[in-house]
Amino acid sequence: MVKIRLLITSDSHGQWQQHPDIPDYSLKNTAQLIKKLKKDAIKTLQFDLGDFIQGSAMTSYTSQVSKSATPFARMMNELDYDYQIIGNHEFNYGMNYQNSALDILNAKILCSNIVEKKTNKPYKGRAYDVIEIDGYKIGIIGATTHYIPHWELPENYEGLIFLDAFDTVKKYAQFLRPQVDLLVVAYHGGFEADLDSGEALEALTGENQGYKMINEIPEIDLLLTGHQHRQICQSFNHSFVIQPGYGGEKVGEVIVSLADGQSPIIEGRLLSFTSCQPIEDISALEPEYTQSIHWLSEVLGNAPIRTTTRSLHQARIEGHPFAEFLTRLMLLETGADFAGVSLLNEHFVEFQGNVTRGDLLTIYPYYNQIAFSQVTGQDLYDMMEHNFAYFIYDFQGNIIVNPSYIHPKPKHYNYDLYTGLKAEVDLNQPIGKRIIKLTEEKTQKEIDKQHFYHLALTQYRAVGGGDYSMFTKKKIVNMIDKDMVQLIIEGLKEMTDLQWMLVNNNYSHIEWTPFTKN
Repeated sequence: MVKIRLLITSDSHGQWQQHPDIPDYSLKNTAQLIKKLKKDAIKTLQFDLGDFIQGSAMTSYTSQVSKSATPFARMMNELDYDYQIIGNHEFNYGMNYQNSALDILNAKILCSNIVEKKTNKPYKGRAYDVIEIDGYKIGIIGATTHYIPHWELPENYEGLIFLDAFDTVKKYAQFLRPQVDLLVVAYHGGFEADLDSGEALEALTGENQGYKMINEIPEIDLLLTGHQHRQICQSFNHSFVIQPGYGGEKVGEVIVSLADGQSPIIEGRLLSFTSCQPIEDISALEPEYTQSIHWLSEVLGNAPIRTTTRSLHQARIEGHPFAEFLTRLMLLETGADFAGVSLLNEHFVEFQGNVTRGDLLTIYPYYNQIAFSQVTGQDLYDMMEHNFAYFIYDFQGNIIVNPSYIHPKPKHYNYDLYTGLKAEVDLNQPIGKRIIKLTEEKTQKEIDKQHFYHLALTQYRAVGGGDYSMFTKKKIVNMIDKDMVQLIIEGLKEMTDLQWMLVNNNYSHIEWTPFTKN
């Protein structure tokens, strides 16, 4: 019997300085864990499932200042990865930035369903690989969520076609199965349905197709997944599935035992990076690592926020000056009637007093351009009905988060706070029938469902991200050539005392109907 080990990371998002949710830990701890695991004699194949060059303060430095993602690729080479899958966030900063990393990787890039228009061949690397270990053949197919064009700016994937991931994997699985003893699919995508019940967990857009793959492609022995930042490790019917969280917080370890005439025996576990000290040698990340620390320490300005609210949940219910600051900047930049934005994490409270670049990129870690869209009043009502599905009343009449926004994956970023638009909301009513009235604040007129209005949103939301189906690319009039972080930096320098007073005193735009017992 031959034993083969697979080590899996995914969605590391360049968190080499600090994991956003686990203080004092980072990918340096993950790197030490990987090195420790590889010291024994078991033959090991190492996979990264993508999203490794975007999503942290350091990646903001490399994308905006050094204009190159090479330090992340150098570190992947240092850790001796065998296979790399392309993630959706690899496209955020354009092809040149992406290529600066992918083109110097030692790992084999597997990319079955992203193809060049001109050649219909994989954009990078190959569709699959077949290797032999101690007489046993292993087939490995790589795939990426094909939903990328739905979110991404066209210039960031020019010349590429995104084939349906399920259809592509099925085609190659049927081709490879007769040739191999073990078939592995490495997929930057997750599960659209509950693995136990089969119940849909989200709108079936094609963004995540892991359940369909493992349920309808019997040729697959092992499905490695990512994208959703979930922690999953379990058998499923004839197969095994795993997903190792994000930011390096877990390393997936799968042990496969192969023997003649027998089906593979597969066992797995998720190992925590908190079990290891950080590696000391990070020379592969230099000089960008140190340069980014100096860049992040720069004070950008002073934010005279005046509020005692420290609870993220309470801020989402009542509104908050930080959200008001963002939406007012969006209105000033676009001239829209209304603007909406999400409070992304609990670090929003740090936007007070002197704000460093590092503070800002912790508070708002994503790259999001601003869209100026034309929508109908009916769209606004539909938007708000979907938005307020985020909340429910508990039995005591407290406003709590709808559990579907917490499990199986937290989706708090799909709730927005708006400026210019007053919403009267009754959570006693069923989802979809909660908006009593929407009022345009500057005119004090009720929103006319037949009338057209202009709305400023982040790029992600404006194309329908978060299942906001009333928003589409066709409704975008134009994109503002600034991202949210750039807009915030300018606002810190240019906001007047009067504007700050309005931010601090006019941030509540929701009127809640009191709880009524049934």
